[in-house]
Amino acid sequence: MIAYYKKQEKGQKVIFKYAYDRWLETHSISFNSENTLIKYRTDYERFFSGRDIESMDIKLFNEENVKQFIILMCKENHLAPKACKTLCGYMRNVFKSAKIHRDIEENPFDYLETKQFYQFCTKKVKTPEQRTISNREFKLLYEQFQLDYQNQPNYIPTYAVEFASLTGFRVGEISALMWSDIQNGMIIVNKSEKYNRNTKEYWIGATKNGKERYMPLTEEIMNLLVRIKKVQKEYGYDSQYIFANENGRVHAPVISSCAKNKCNQIGIPYKSIHAYRRTFSSKLKCNGVSTTVVASLLGHTEEVNEQYYTYDITEMKDKQIMVGMVTKEIRNTKMQKNEIDLGKKVIKGNQNMCLAQTP
Repeated sequence: MIAYYKKQEKGQKVIFKYAYDRWLETHSISFNSENTLIKYRTDYERFFSGRDIESMDIKLFNEENVKQFIILMCKENHLAPKACKTLCGYMRNVFKSAKIHRDIEENPFDYLETKQFYQFCTKKVKTPEQRTISNREFKLLYEQFQLDYQNQPNYIPTYAVEFASLTGFRVGEISALMWSDIQNGMIIVNKSEKYNRNTKEYWIGATKNGKERYMPLTEEIMNLLVRIKKVQKEYGYDSQYIFANENGRVHAPVISSCAKNKCNQIGIPYKSIHAYRRTFSSKLKCNGVSTTVVASLLGHTEEVNEQYYTYDITEMKDKQIMVGMVTKEIRNTKMQKNEIDLGKKVIKGNQNMCLAQTP
């Protein structure tokens, strides 16, 4: 890589591909895992590989041709706003790096805003009902859980899916959870299962945000953990991990696959482990828990929790009761006003009668 850089620096022309590789080489120092580097490489193949932009002189980029390229990419590849934001981020940072290395005098992306390209994106909007789990769906899921426990009590992934519904944990956090993490009436969340795409190996690393957080143990969570411990003891699953079977720790993809199978079994649309997470967050919010507390329990920033994990999941029958309380209050206020007006008329009428009778 260094030899390649020196070769480029000797010449006059710095192409986009070189500028991207140079930026990525510098930026990769801050990556927490090898998977992040793989993602950046994969995204390069997705957005830039095989296109004219690869071999284009970095000095020839300007606001207009950058704008044209992004619009074309959005239209031809049907990019969603999130993918468009990722593309814009790459280009902005590559040009910023090129400016730092004195390859260009100005960053052409300084005159552009990511949101101006969203109008050319393909918007895949999912309703709250699609992204969360309703009470009816929960009822069906729990009925299926109980049926599975009766027919196949040693199938640990089912317990993991139920655990997701009670905690809102990420699937990697569930897979990495150890019995030693249950302490003093709470669950300590400080690790997550990772997967190396190059070596095809699983390993345990930090949580998504690298921080430790805590979840209080409720009666329902405790009962589930007791049942899991009983099953592990009965079937000889001796492991430090909570969700383990005869083969060892149950990996995250197996848990996700189990969640999908449960939906197929009861005939509802697919609900991922993340759908359980969004529902858990939304139920806390609907029950009056502050954004600060919810974000702390789930390991988000408050902004992320509000934007991506909070939905109105109130049932229509409950909304009817709430609206009914308001409409009654409004109607009662109107009736009270009418009664007051009527009272005033009666008093005035009595006064007039008294005046008429006065000699």
